Amino acid sequence: MFLIMILYNILAILALTFIVAKNPRYMMQDYPPEITADIPAQTAEEKKAGKRNGMPFLLLLAGFPLFFALVFKFLGPVSFVELWLRIFVLMFSFNLVDLVILDWLIFCSLTPSFMVLPGTEGHPGYKNFRFHFIGFLKGTLIVLVASFVITGLAEVVFALANLFR
Repeated sequence: MFLIMILYNILAILALTFIVAKNPRYMMQDYPPEITADIPAQTAEEKKAGKRNGMPFLLLLAGFPLFFALVFKFLGPVSFVELWLRIFVLMFSFNLVDLVILDWLIFCSLTPSFMVLPGTEGHPGYKNFRFHFIGFLKGTLIVLVASFVITGLAEVVFALANLFR
């Protein structure tokens, strides 16, 4: 399970970094509001491009855990609670990595230029650790719900597959 978590986190970090490096404005909704308050809102094209570039990341966040939930089910008997716990831990691991490595270490502490929105260079909002912690708490709730949904979906797929055996 540990190697699966490492792979999941590396893939998610790479996908998210690709989006931000391509254009940090695609992720403006995830920046502290004091940073985005004084710059132009996303254009319609930026919103479409952000969705288009963000879709693989979102599919990875949900698809990877679903794939492994199915693998766990097909490898042998596993209860709903055990499967949910595995998927929750997997998804929560990225939430934690996102907070500690991407948000606090890279975004808040190092603040590389590719993450800085044009026109906000040197803004003190880039050091807003609290904003990211609140995002982490929201992410924990999302992970809680999403891991239940993914586990339930895996149970349904597994049951349907057993019907056709």
